[in-house]
Amino acid sequence: MGTAIDDDLAVRLDRVEAIEEIRRGLHGYAHAFDKRDLPWFLSLWTEDATWSPGPDVVFRGRDGIRDGTSAMWESVPASHHWSVNSVIDVDVVGGTATSVTDVLAMAGTADGWAQTAATYRDLLRRVDGRWRIAKRETDIHRAVPVADPST
Repeated sequence: MGTAIDDDLAVRLDRVEAIEEIRRGLHGYAHAFDKRDLPWFLSLWTEDATWSPGPDVVFRGRDGIRDGTSAMWESVPASHHWSVNSVIDVDVVGGTATSVTDVLAMAGTADGWAQTAATYRDLLRRVDGRWRIAKRETDIHRAVPVADPST
């Protein structure tokens, strides 16, 4: 009987630790993207990941994500993401997880700033003991320009 309780406790603890590691990764996505830290950003993805940052745009694999991210940084030289309301479900035995996270983002371009409200829908996998994003889809709810207070 002691073994069953210990196993159950071990699985529960693994799930809690997984949720916290995943949450840190989800927040790391925003920090790494906004701080233009490409090595950190790429470390958050599986090798075969797919990322859809918006309608009709999909980057495949870390190489595709690297190229797409670099292109985004060229056209949007400044950004700020705030992720909230993450709901994370983990299958520690199967090594997979899903998450849904709302995000508010500001993006600065040569034309000014825009504010976007969106939701990230993620599939994550445990690879070599670390939780990484295997698939991210972005549902953009609203994007609006931000008025320049100096004009």
